[in-house]
Amino acid sequence: MMDHRIERALLSTEPVNELRALVLSLMAEGQSQDTILQLFEGARKELRKADREADEDAVTDVMDFLVGWCSPHMKLPPEQAASGGRD
Repeated sequence: MMDHRIERALLSTEPVNELRALVLSLMAEGQSQDTILQLFEGARKELRKADREADEDAVTDVMDFLVGWCSPHMKLPPEQAASGGRD
């Protein structure tokens, strides 16, 4: 069964943004990248079985953010700016 937090994010108007927020929340709770990837991989498999391609794509996009297969500004966790100026 898929994690209810992922399902709730997928039902939102902006699923990728909601899934990103979920990842950041899980990281703030101390969850490891591997644990989060396992959670999302389980959801991805469920979505594939259910033929929910758009939802599967959203989950896969966020998994890509976690492993760094994306633009630097989308990485999870976000890269810290090397020098100050913005807080």
